Amino acid sequence: MRQLIAVLFALLIFLPTFLPAQTESFNADSAYVSTKHLSVTIGPRPMGSANEQAALLWAKNKFAGFGADSAYVMKFTKTKTRAGMVNTNSGTSVGIFRGETDSTIVIGGHIDSSGPEIPGANDNASGTACVIELARIWSQASKHYTFVFAAFGAEENGLLAAKHFVDNYPGIDNVALMLQIDMAGSEDDIIILSETPTHKAPQWLVEDAFAIDRALGFNSLRYEINFMSINNALSMASSDHAPFLDKNIPAIDFTAGVNSSPIHTSRDKFDFISKSALNRSGQIVNSMLQKYETEGIPAPRGGNYLLWPAFGSQFFLPSWTIPAINILALLLGILAFMHSRKNRLRIDKPERVRFSGTKLFLMLIIMAVFTQLGEAALQFIKGLRYPWLVHFDKYMWLAAICTIGGIWVTLQLTKRWRFSPDSYVYTKRAFIGLSVFIAFLGMASMRLALYPALTMIFISLAILIPNPIVKLILSFLAPYPMFKLMFMEELPFLARSLTQGGAGIDSTAESLLFSTAITLLLVLWYLPGIYAYSNAVVSSRFVRDLVKTLRRPLFGLMILLAAVGFGGYLYSLPSYNEEWTARIRVNADYNVRSGENRLQLLGNEYFRNVSVQGDSLTRQYDVRIHKDDLAIPFTAEWIDLTGEELIIRGEKDTVNVNWLLTSTQPWYLATLRIQTDSLEIIDVFSEHAFNHRKNQVSFSWTGQPSDTIRFAAEFTLARGANLIRTLTGRYTCMPIPIKVSAELADIAYRTTVVYRDTLLLGEM
Repeated sequence: MRQLIAVLFALLIFLPTFLPAQTESFNADSAYVSTKHLSVTIGPRPMGSANEQAALLWAKNKFAGFGADSAYVMKFTKTKTRAGMVNTNSGTSVGIFRGETDSTIVIGGHIDSSGPEIPGANDNASGTACVIELARIWSQASKHYTFVFAAFGAEENGLLAAKHFVDNYPGIDNVALMLQIDMAGSEDDIIILSETPTHKAPQWLVEDAFAIDRALGFNSLRYEINFMSINNALSMASSDHAPFLDKNIPAIDFTAGVNSSPIHTSRDKFDFISKSALNRSGQIVNSMLQKYETEGIPAPRGGNYLLWPAFGSQFFLPSWTIPAINILALLLGILAFMHSRKNRLRIDKPERVRFSGTKLFLMLIIMAVFTQLGEAALQFIKGLRYPWLVHFDKYMWLAAICTIGGIWVTLQLTKRWRFSPDSYVYTKRAFIGLSVFIAFLGMASMRLALYPALTMIFISLAILIPNPIVKLILSFLAPYPMFKLMFMEELPFLARSLTQGGAGIDSTAESLLFSTAITLLLVLWYLPGIYAYSNAVVSSRFVRDLVKTLRRPLFGLMILLAAVGFGGYLYSLPSYNEEWTARIRVNADYNVRSGENRLQLLGNEYFRNVSVQGDSLTRQYDVRIHKDDLAIPFTAEWIDLTGEELIIRGEKDTVNVNWLLTSTQPWYLATLRIQTDSLEIIDVFSEHAFNHRKNQVSFSWTGQPSDTIRFAAEFTLARGANLIRTLTGRYTCMPIPIKVSAELADIAYRTTVVYRDTLLLGEM
């Protein structure tokens, strides 16, 4: 009995050390409060700004308050953005909670927002808030792994803080796993990002994420295969997990609300944050941490697969599947081409029908024009450029109805057109077009080439299988893979992003050019599919009879009623609301030396119920224009460039400069461009980051730089060169009192001040 008591006593003492780590539940209320603090109390947090610095300090203090073994801001002052080298003041807030081993799990989210008017509530105060809450609950648990919680700055400028962290964190070689939360405040599905163009997360990590999501009852995770096919080829979008993947560290990102949340706009507000969505993302990541704390982190650090979502599940296909399918498509295409050529009709030359392919091309142009007709009609009726902004998905249905209408109209217009009865005429053109697509896309990515390859497989089978119904089904399915690629999952986000700048369209001519480009893209992309349908038509009486049915006036009337009815329904829906608004920018441009000034009102949407109120001007707009000059003269003598230069003469001139770049107003961006009048700038030395090309050097300071920038540099010039200096300051305030308000738009104010002079070095 005494021995039994002793054993039980020992178990009571030592058993807890062998049990899984026990943590509190994720507290969505706490994450909600943190989201509000970042997006409302602190506000917009662009890279290098005072607000980003305040947010980084706040996160660091949170980690320290939770008892972190070490909490600090890992800063950087120079970095390379997409536009080149810049000077800034950003970094990463780091909280280290040591476990039994040095093996480390990093849990991260970016803390910055994408602009000076953008609160960044969902993107990404919400994700950072989840990271802060996870730090709180895991700070109180015993841990096998060392946990590092990271709030990254400068994500919106190209993952800059995360790249800096991966390159400079002392314990990076001990990092065994990285989990990233980028946008957690939307109830939309959670997209997983688990790959870069060169690396993939290991299969076990992706499988665990989906399994835990299902076990928690959310069933919210999605992998967007079509978007990722384009994204990997073009390196368009990513998050702070990507530098870890590229370092061969297992990493995955969870992102919610790309399409449904007004990210990268001033409407990314706390008002639209869902507490239940915060709970969902927090619970998923917390459960993953619990799993790996209990079971350990598997050894594989990368993956070599194609993740293919289908039938509500995920299939991991070997990477060789992609080239295998592409090769299979080409082989089947050759076989079908030979079969079609062998069975082509022998038609005497005088009786041959010419230009069948060209006629189909013209028919497809009509269809493509009709695809855009519904939107164009509602643009005209509603008097708006982007009537679809709120209800993008519904306008896509209108486009589908109008496309069917275009097919009907095309069939009416071509009743008297003669087409070749020889299927080989169409087969040949389809395979040539698809082969070009496979080769062209294959140069960018074998994965992109997969889409026309699948279309070629469907067309080949339609040719080789004689059954008319199967032939029709396969011909109908043939364009589907290419359709899915063109209309991929993130199309709403990309379309809305284009509207932010008006898609660069300022005139009717530019609008027509844009529509023409869209039409040609649709025509060229779907032309092989039209040839496939034509092959089915001439090869099957059943299909020909179906086409005759579609030509009937009753069918056209039904399409017209559907288009008018659905169009009327869309007309009744708002084009803008509290979440989705237009954007108006008030631009003031001033040249210090010449005194030239210009004040402009620029919108991405037509000016609807817009009012301008200034000391000397009052104006109301409700017109179909989106650009106007405001005749208000002003001055903005805000910047100056002073200092001294020392010239050392020789075969080449060496110029040492010590200048002061000053501003009487707080600027959010300062740029100094130095160029020679004709000769080359041979060499440059400066402690400031710069970009150098031939006869020009540029220095940029982002994120509310100091009002006085002490600038020192040395330039080696060709003898006899003069220096042209251009200092540009950009501001978020106006040089004169002016207020613009609009019912459907948010307002941003921008002032650009330029100081330009020439240093005549030859006269010094």
